[in-house]
Amino acid sequence: MNYWNSDNFEGLKAIGTQYSALKGYELFGQYCLQKEQGLKKQAIATVNQFVSHCKSLSLADQRHIAEELSSLGFWHRETHQLLAYPLIVLLKGVLTQWTLDEPNNPIPHKWLGFIGGGTDSYERALVLEPTDEICLTQVALSHLNSVDFQTHHLSESVLLGDISRAKDSLASAQALITRLPTIERKSRLQNRHDYYLSMVNCWEEYSTLAGDEPFPDWCAAKGEQFDFWSIVYYQR
Repeated sequence: MNYWNSDNFEGLKAIGTQYSALKGYELFGQYCLQKEQGLKKQAIATVNQFVSHCKSLSLADQRHIAEELSSLGFWHRETHQLLAYPLIVLLKGVLTQWTLDEPNNPIPHKWLGFIGGGTDSYERALVLEPTDEICLTQVALSHLNSVDFQTHHLSESVLLGDISRAKDSLASAQALITRLPTIERKSRLQNRHDYYLSMVNCWEEYSTLAGDEPFPDWCAAKGEQFDFWSIVYYQR
């Protein structure tokens, strides 16, 4: 019945089963299983119960839970209902205070980057631990996503921003990709970097030419293949 969202529900069931049997995480596991079964009201009540339980624990235990569940959420992002909003608020609060109490500890900065959705936290963690693969990957992705945004109107022969900004973002991404130790992840990001670099280089050449040929047509004539976005405008 939920084939369209199977990764999420299968993840909730597997994680719920595992954590229901783990001391201190029984309520979290129960929440996952209730969510998988579609028991929304019960799931909300259970996760709120778990949050209250966490708040009653020692600071060290709260930090351990914050690290555990942040890591779990990061590696199971396809299970998008895993971390309910009350739990995210709790984790963000614990991690934020942890960064203030231990500003030179990379762990809370790294997971705050994931929970809070801020590249600044990943960058701070990377300063403290330059070899952290998660932070290297996430900061590199932020630079590549910036280029993706700048180029998503090239189907209309429009670059958002300027060419130097795009090239700076690509150079920053390349410097981080080079430092990645895992070959598969490094290769995947390198391919994405090279794709955008080729597109930006083509745009730089195209923008110096006179004429009104659309950029996608000009690229096709040169044998360059890019996946241009389809832009749809709505009018009332």
